Amino acid sequence: MSKNNPFSLLLAFITGVVLTWSYFALSSDEAAPVTTTQTQVLEQEVKIMPASTVAAELDTVSQSQQVTDITSSAQYTSAQTTDEQTLEQQVQQLKRELLQQQKLVKAYEQQLQAPSDFEQALLDKFTEQSRNEEWAYRTETAMKDFLQIADLGITPELVSAQCKSSVCKFELAAPKDVDDFDHTQWRELNDKLVQQDFWQQFKVSTSKSSDRDFSLLLSTESE
Repeated sequence: MSKNNPFSLLLAFITGVVLTWSYFALSSDEAAPVTTTQTQVLEQEVKIMPASTVAAELDTVSQSQQVTDITSSAQYTSAQTTDEQTLEQQVQQLKRELLQQQKLVKAYEQQLQAPSDFEQALLDKFTEQSRNEEWAYRTETAMKDFLQIADLGITPELVSAQCKSSVCKFELAAPKDVDDFDHTQWRELNDKLVQQDFWQQFKVSTSKSSDRDFSLLLSTESE
């Protein structure tokens, strides 16, 4: 029993060494692939680009952005110029239309202001007649007296009173210091005039009025 103890101990030691070496060998073989794999992954993930390449790519991006900005600016300027040209064309068209309308209004005003055939006939007679002083003075004075004594809301001014032998022409105007004088005052004047004795002698008459002016042309003759 005692003889076998050294041999047993040696055998146990050798066995222990073998087992220990095998364990470390296996551990080394299993760990190596993991280390290699991790290194490859890191090499794939971390790629350090050279400084010149980075600068070139940044310059390319900057140039591309500049081209984009210039293109956008050119497109905006072009659109703005087009809008301005279109607006200017519209303004010119409106000016032309306004000018045409003004010409039409002026033509209509001339037509309205132009005397009718009847009025023109009275004007011609007035121009051709000589003045009958007695009758003319009496009629002109009657018109002046009426304006002084008539119970009118606002009394207009007698600008002119001219009579010949059978035709009279009267021109009246609203007072300069009255702003609210309009056609209602002229209607009141006309309604009271036709009631006057001196007015009854006229057979035919014609008149024109605006808010500020009123003219009368009358004749004691029907033809």
